[in-house]
Amino acid sequence: MDIHCARSDALPAYAELHCVSNFSFLRGASHPAELVARAHALGYTALALTDECSLAGVVRAHLAARETNVKLVIGAEFTLAEGTSLVLLAPDRAAYGNLSQLITAGRRAATKGTYRVTRNEVERGTAGCLALWLPPAPFEESRAHAESEWLGAVFADRAWIAVELLHSGRDAEQLAALRRLSARSGLPLVAAGDVHMHKRARRPLQDVLTAIRRGETMAQAIPALHPNGERHLRRRQALAALYPPELLVATVEIAARCTFSLD
Repeated sequence: MDIHCARSDALPAYAELHCVSNFSFLRGASHPAELVARAHALGYTALALTDECSLAGVVRAHLAARETNVKLVIGAEFTLAEGTSLVLLAPDRAAYGNLSQLITAGRRAATKGTYRVTRNEVERGTAGCLALWLPPAPFEESRAHAESEWLGAVFADRAWIAVELLHSGRDAEQLAALRRLSARSGLPLVAAGDVHMHKRARRPLQDVLTAIRRGETMAQAIPALHPNGERHLRRRQALAALYPPELLVATVEIAARCTFSLD
């Protein structure tokens, strides 16, 4: 069966590769099991749990995934000391071990509840991992090119640029800029969702978590809140209307490279 057209409803297959749970403290607004169950209900091929510098939620996600046909991919999100944001995915047992060591080192290098990971540590300690670079929106193209060059040098054919279209009002502009960057850098594009909750209805909770994290009232936190509720697991119909088909195909191809399981 063709993994790109595995569903009888002819909607494109999709694997979410950037998703944080409530184990990203005061960021994610859904439990790992809720995210897995929702991905199953939406007909996703795979779901990557990528909590920030953490693997704390993967056992619960794994147990939930065993009850469905959703493939679980294990990874983590990082913002490096130099400012670069990326997701690292573990395709096999060796990469999972390297990712675990990087997380441990990052947590030990900082005070409790925070972490510190540098580019040098990524260069030395992520053999085998797959990398999705998370460019800001909007971004300054010359700086972005320098970051993409670094990523390509470290990860070679294991690196992609994540395209996260979240109805910001500038999606078309962001996609065009990322296509230019991809052509210039040689890094392929892939769709991703920056997921913080399993359903849109969790947005009020996610907003409250943001305010608590910042030590502010809800009114004070308004400038820092996400502008809409798009950071949820979205229906494949919506994704197909938003993303070029090849970016959706790439999500499934990347997930297929990830064969590691906690089993």
